[in-house]
Amino acid sequence: MKKIYLFLFVILSTLSITSCQQDDLNDNIGYLRIEVGTNAYVDTRIAADYNPKQIALQILDSKGGIVESTDDWETLSGQQIRLEAGTYTVKASSNGFDGSESGFDIPYYAGSQQITVQTGKEVTANITCTLANVKVTVNYDQSFIDAFQAATATVKSAMEGVNELSFRMGDELKPAYFPVADLTATISVTNHSGQQFSQDTPITNVKARKHYILNFKVAETGDIGGVSVSVDGTETVYTFTFNVSTEASTKLGAEPANAWSNFAYLEGSILSSSEELDPASMHFEYKKADAEEWQTISANYNSGNQKFTATLTGLTPATQYTYRLAYEKSGEAYASDPVTFTTEEATTLPNGNMDDWYKSGKTWYPVSESDYSTSGSFWDSSNPGTTTGAGALVNVNPTQGNSSIVHTSGGKSAELKSQYASAFGIGKFAAASLYSGKFNSLVGTNGAKIDFGQKFASRPTGLHGWFRYTSGKIDYRGDNTPAGLGEKGTDDLCSIYMALAKAPHQLNNTDTSTFFDFENDDNIIAYGELPDAEAVSTNNEWKEFNVELKYKDITPQTAYYLIIVCSSSKYGDYFTGSTGSIMYIDDLELLYGVPSTK
Repeated sequence: MKKIYLFLFVILSTLSITSCQQDDLNDNIGYLRIEVGTNAYVDTRIAADYNPKQIALQILDSKGGIVESTDDWETLSGQQIRLEAGTYTVKASSNGFDGSESGFDIPYYAGSQQITVQTGKEVTANITCTLANVKVTVNYDQSFIDAFQAATATVKSAMEGVNELSFRMGDELKPAYFPVADLTATISVTNHSGQQFSQDTPITNVKARKHYILNFKVAETGDIGGVSVSVDGTETVYTFTFNVSTEASTKLGAEPANAWSNFAYLEGSILSSSEELDPASMHFEYKKADAEEWQTISANYNSGNQKFTATLTGLTPATQYTYRLAYEKSGEAYASDPVTFTTEEATTLPNGNMDDWYKSGKTWYPVSESDYSTSGSFWDSSNPGTTTGAGALVNVNPTQGNSSIVHTSGGKSAELKSQYASAFGIGKFAAASLYSGKFNSLVGTNGAKIDFGQKFASRPTGLHGWFRYTSGKIDYRGDNTPAGLGEKGTDDLCSIYMALAKAPHQLNNTDTSTFFDFENDDNIIAYGELPDAEAVSTNNEWKEFNVELKYKDITPQTAYYLIIVCSSSKYGDYFTGSTGSIMYIDDLELLYGVPSTK
């Protein structure tokens, strides 16, 4: 290692007094001749805008006033300077920097000497400029490099306003310089298992010309080795050996994320700890799986189960993310193993705009011909019950497309018209319906079996759309209609409801035990419906609606089935309603976000 020193000699030579100097003698004047010699050895590359070897010079009188100054001593070289007799201080230092900031490759040199100028005489003074800030270098032992996938040593000054400097393993490690103040060295590492932890060490009694060499090695347990000190007269060199364990004694754990389409529930805990950790200093870190930088979200602590949780919003559907539980306080930092999750798709409703309709035989379906031929229809209606099998004698489609009455011009809406369907004197009241699922079969002449629910890849939180409804007076009431509901002569109601289930639900409208029980059916994990107060006539106007899904269970399931039902007569399952009721549905779309829970 080269010595770092800079010598500045200010030579003041005694001169004989000549006749031309006699007036100065009478005026109490002496002479100062500046001859500056430098001998600089610098073991670093100097920053482009700063040259520590350019020495600035100041001559100060006894009151601290500047008598003479220059940014470059060479401008005064060989000159004789006239000074009044008295005491002066000659200061020399690296020009353009005062040593008050931290940085790489910025050594700062300074020195001073007090002189006395006598009338008619010159004296000689010597100034030695030495390193006036603090030097820090970092070395990583090969065993350390092999043991960790990442490591960063950070050195921070106790002086306010001074930037900390980082030495990342794998980068070119340049010498750093700090103003004179105590330091803290922190080593943060990531082992090959992905664990992150850190330890810090104070460096006290810091003085100018001290050189701290920080050597990092691997040990079974984390500790700091001894300090060796060498003195060469110019700077004092302190060598620290840091022995860093490859395993953190404090371990954090993160659970598999409960990931929805655009948000995720996160959960983690402290698995083991050698010290008490402050819950307020715990947080989660997350990023897209292919991203470099981690982002941070605060963690909520439940003292009952000792779990840390967070709801991570603003995510992109069908995207892979990574997250971990992390802790940082007072130089201590830990992180769990990373956990990867993929957000659900924000799946759209097939034919949600109701523009596509296809007629197969006598039956209308809300689907395009191509989709019907390949995957079948996502939607079905009561149409098969009045157009197929025995129902073919009736040959009525209560539900069909309408291009005249639409919410969005240029397309179609779904028209649902309740009516009495009969043939040969035999008939039943039939509420028009539109639902996700499939018509199963007729049950004699009294009813039908319907399979509600289509397999779905996502968990929506609501249904948005538009409807237009004309309500007639109830003129048909089924025998099994519950008391107090659907009384003849009262206004009919329409119905829009939605549910998410673990499996399809088969309803037999001749068996009331198969009717939906959203509250108590364990198969149903979420449901919502249009309130009765809104399920009334809209006075021939389109009305916007939102049905919010309320979740009974937010834990991920192996499969989901989406149930959406629209009916022109709410109690149509009981064969109750009005033949004067007609409903139009248009522009349906699913909503995604953080769910409401019961």
